[in-house]
Amino acid sequence: MPGPRPTKVKVYLRSRPCEKFADEMIEFGSDGKSVNIYNKKRTNSQAYVNNQITDWSFKVDGILHNVSQETIYDHVVKEIALNVLDGYNGTVMCYGQTGAGKTFSMTGATENYQQRGIIPRTIQHLFKEIHNNQDRSYTVRIGYLEIYNEQLFDLLSTVPLQNASEFNTGLSIFDDRGDVFVKGLTYQLCSTEEEALNLLFEGETNRSIGAHVLNKESSRSHCIFTIRVESKPISSSSDKYTLSKLNLVDLAGSERLAKTQSQGITQKEAQYINKSLSFLEQAVIGLSDSKKSFVQFRQSKLTHILKDSIGGNCMTRMIANIWPEGRHMEETVSTLRFASRMMNVTVEPAVNEVIDPMRMMQKLDQEVKMLRQELAMHDTLTNTKGHSHEPLSEHQLFEIENQCRRYIEGSLDEIEIVNVRQIKASFSAFRRICKLMERDVETRLREKYALIDKNNVDEIAEAQKAGYTLADDSSLVGETDGQGFGLGYAPKDSRVSKNDLLKITKKNRLKANPKSSSPVMDQKNKSSIQKEDKKDYAKETSGNLTQNSKDQFQRLSTPPSKNAAFEEFKSERGNEINRIWNENKDILSSKRRQYSDLAHKINETKSLIDQTRSEVDRKRNERLALGEFVNEMGETIIDEEEFGLIKKLQDLKARYRDDFDRWRELKAEIVYCQNLVEQCRQRLIQEFDAWYNEIYLSSGLYANKDQDGNYGSAVFRQYEDAVEKFERMQIENMSNEMESLPYNTARNRTEKRRTYNDAMERSAHHYISSAGYGSTTPHTYQLGTPMRRIANPPPGKLTVS
Repeated sequence: MPGPRPTKVKVYLRSRPCEKFADEMIEFGSDGKSVNIYNKKRTNSQAYVNNQITDWSFKVDGILHNVSQETIYDHVVKEIALNVLDGYNGTVMCYGQTGAGKTFSMTGATENYQQRGIIPRTIQHLFKEIHNNQDRSYTVRIGYLEIYNEQLFDLLSTVPLQNASEFNTGLSIFDDRGDVFVKGLTYQLCSTEEEALNLLFEGETNRSIGAHVLNKESSRSHCIFTIRVESKPISSSSDKYTLSKLNLVDLAGSERLAKTQSQGITQKEAQYINKSLSFLEQAVIGLSDSKKSFVQFRQSKLTHILKDSIGGNCMTRMIANIWPEGRHMEETVSTLRFASRMMNVTVEPAVNEVIDPMRMMQKLDQEVKMLRQELAMHDTLTNTKGHSHEPLSEHQLFEIENQCRRYIEGSLDEIEIVNVRQIKASFSAFRRICKLMERDVETRLREKYALIDKNNVDEIAEAQKAGYTLADDSSLVGETDGQGFGLGYAPKDSRVSKNDLLKITKKNRLKANPKSSSPVMDQKNKSSIQKEDKKDYAKETSGNLTQNSKDQFQRLSTPPSKNAAFEEFKSERGNEINRIWNENKDILSSKRRQYSDLAHKINETKSLIDQTRSEVDRKRNERLALGEFVNEMGETIIDEEEFGLIKKLQDLKARYRDDFDRWRELKAEIVYCQNLVEQCRQRLIQEFDAWYNEIYLSSGLYANKDQDGNYGSAVFRQYEDAVEKFERMQIENMSNEMESLPYNTARNRTEKRRTYNDAMERSAHHYISSAGYGSTTPHTYQLGTPMRRIANPPPGKLTVS
């Protein structure tokens, strides 16, 4: 596949759908690539000349106005995703003001499968293409980086982000041969689409999101979702493979502080965001200027990370998101100006080929074997004997070292040279012998001489008492030897004095490690607290009804059983969902019958194939026993019966393959139908419980009788809490397409895991004691300790007048 030619960065304009579209101020050209801006603000006074620019005209590569998420992906990202599998780097970024729809374009709405954004669609497309391409093996790794207030955070790290200001990220940016890497960033290995979506949703839960004047869930940081793809040929023996990456960048929105009036943390975040975006624009201006030889990328973390993404050998696309309302016209013009500058940046995409070291070693080993065979053949042709081209053995190295020792001693006049390996081994042996000789000389000298400090009178006196003789310079001691020689002067600081040694020892003794202490709860106090909790709970939950309330409840009947009520519900309000449930069950039963029948059919076909193959083998053996007959072309002649058996065997194999493919499709359809039946059953039960609660319980016409025969107050719990409502809405909004199953499964699993982790973290913290209602005395409970918490006080006693 020929690579893309050098070209400019492509920029696409996407407008946010809004009710107050500025028709008089924004005009989209009929060619789909031009945008005209008209500023209708005019001054009433015409007494002076106003040279302020009020009209602008911009050109882009495409205008995407009121289009779907699928159209965005097909026009902007699809081509880059395909080239990433071929070894090209790619980058897609969203730029615009706060609330213009950048995060929606990049990530999409997680509640609706059809509204998913660029990242989940790219994941689905890549794994689909990888599954279809059987000629190459692919390895996919995913990383998710966040830049918040000029700090780097790994959104896929297993460390919980409890406090961003105190959390030590440990991430740093470095360059390596033209590529930019983030040291310490986690890249998770993914083998399926669902695993990649799990990582996406896990990273989304760790993002920095805050409320803003223009957006309730505004992204307060820059996020870069990186997909690294390693592609290797399966059948080829080449030692080269491709290593590419795709950066999907969701930039934080720019804003005007004088207009939004942000304060506090929001103001600080906006200042960091505007600063990094300004440096990004400066880098883009520098890249678009061909006369400028140096571009400053290290002014901010964002520009440093995107150094190899904007320009260079990367295929870059940008989506300029605008908010086409009159009150946001200044931000719209600013976004379009940045888009125009981005279109002047030149990119030269190239395939990123890497040499595989393992295959290179295998290739070199084969080449070495071939060269050894050639040398052996050369020795044979030249009648050269006794030469070995293999690495020297331990015995040969030992013999070479002995030859070198004898050569040094003089017992050997010369060393016979055989090959280059022997020469190198001889030099190595000479080096080892020289080092051993130096070590022996130093050892003998240390045995005969000792070094002392000439300024230390005590040591000199002790040496004289021991019988040692001082040298002429009074700094050397040892035995007198006419053939000896001086070792040199002893340095003054070579030995620690006795006073200094005593000071160091005393200082080390004074150091003491403080003993760690941990508070322990008194068991008596703990047991007394538990007793008080039990008494208070008994007082709070105790209560009696008045005689009037007893008489009133005695006149009422009990609600019907749930079985009878369920039959009534299926005939009334739940008629439609019950019908859908029954239809899905019928379809599932039909699929299962087809699945079973097809399995029996496949087994029968397999038996027929085995029988036919046996008959074909029998006919072939009979023909070989009688002798083969061939025609003039050398082809074997077979009789009609054998030909019919061979034709029958081919037909049976074709039927077997078709039935087996259909059997696998039915298996996938059965799994899908089972999920539909289970969803319908869950919804039918939820609707019935809500209906039963509304009709028979929430109306207050029925009461519960306790074990003593007294009627208690009708304390009814509301059927669904916030979490249950949200889960029910997820099931209702879930698409019925097979393609949405990995997306929804990954999203739900990530949310449940996040909720569980938050609950476990809270359970390890300090809780408020329930010793008395309204008490705020803090107590510490270990993880797993049962606790009683009352959200609302129980009803008190009612007095009978």
